[in-house]
Amino acid sequence: MENKNHEKLLNAVPGVRAYTYRKILHVDLIGDRCEVLVSDQEGWQPEPEGLTGQLAEFAASGAIHPEDVDKFIAFTRLEQLRTVPQEGKETHSLLYRRQAEEAYRWNLIEVIPDQKSGEVSSAILCVKDVQDVLWEGLEMARNKRDMQMAAILKCRYQMMNTIYLDSGLCERMDLTQPYEPDKVLSGDYALYIQNALERFVHPDDAEIFRSMLSLEHLRETAETIEEYGEEICQYRLRGERPQWIRAHVLYSRQKGRMMVNILGRDITKEKEQESAKLQALEDRAYMITSISSLFYSTYYIDLEQDTFRAVSQQRRVGDVLGDEINFTAAIQLYANHFVHPDDRAKYLEAMDIGKLRQDLRWWKPYIGVEFRKLPDLGEDQCSWVRATVVLARSDADDLPKTAVYVARDITQGMHGPGSAPDRDF
Repeated sequence: MENKNHEKLLNAVPGVRAYTYRKILHVDLIGDRCEVLVSDQEGWQPEPEGLTGQLAEFAASGAIHPEDVDKFIAFTRLEQLRTVPQEGKETHSLLYRRQAEEAYRWNLIEVIPDQKSGEVSSAILCVKDVQDVLWEGLEMARNKRDMQMAAILKCRYQMMNTIYLDSGLCERMDLTQPYEPDKVLSGDYALYIQNALERFVHPDDAEIFRSMLSLEHLRETAETIEEYGEEICQYRLRGERPQWIRAHVLYSRQKGRMMVNILGRDITKEKEQESAKLQALEDRAYMITSISSLFYSTYYIDLEQDTFRAVSQQRRVGDVLGDEINFTAAIQLYANHFVHPDDRAKYLEAMDIGKLRQDLRWWKPYIGVEFRKLPDLGEDQCSWVRATVVLARSDADDLPKTAVYVARDITQGMHGPGSAPDRDF
């Protein structure tokens, strides 16, 4: 290369002055020769001939981290360097660790084509120390991550307590307010726990509060954690209207030191919703149990899963069905053992799971069928039964999810003078 304008070379890559240069070499990609343009005087100095062989020997000498030796040698093979410009790339680079004063520092080697067009036969090889730049980038990423985490914490929690296990001191921060150093409350964590137990925590939850949040428990748990751990404690505050608090305890080891943070938030609304849902389920179960007393058989059907469970049933029916939970299989068993052969087809058609899924809607909330039941031992006549499947719950598209199957004896209505079948249930 005739042009030895170092200023031009230093500006070959945008932002290059931000780095500490070890080497800038002009490489003849045909003859495997190099010309040293910039070099650190204390470091290794390449000879003009056989550059790639020298680089391989340098890598194997211990100057490069053992984990990076193979990729460094592969990157600096002459055949590989020749392909770089032909790939249409402005630069080609490799990040590796280099020995420097009893420690490894991150270095970057870049191959820059010597010309923009035509057949490329030479390139500029730049070696840069990027350790400090990488650490600055990591610090920026860490700060950005901390800001993101702070935003998440403010959305989910109201308070944060930082406990220093060695001293027992605690710092309390209100996450709902803008951060101001003079608003961070400091004090003895053990006294804070004792004060909370005496004045704020509901007596029924005092034991779980003490056992999970005491300084002794935090210290004992921290001893068992290698890197990260967490615990959850839920408790009520005193007052006429129960107020629930969720304490999320986070353990994290940073630079050999265990950090403990307790994040707290009010979950009263969630608890009330959970309680209302449980009450609704209990009310529904009570209603189904109450209805079942009017019938000799009652089943709860999951139409999506084609399963059922018995609420009430005759013992001999249970003996036949056994542990069966598939609704279709159970209906077939019941029909074979208890339904008169002449009525069996219409019973199975009415109780078909596909038909129930297709026909049951809020505007058609039940499907029924009347059939003769085979006589019990010692009886001569068949009794009449009406089986009805009633829609219990639908999804957002009005498709049925669950239903209740009920059956009762309607023999008297069928045989009474001038009477018609009882079609109520």
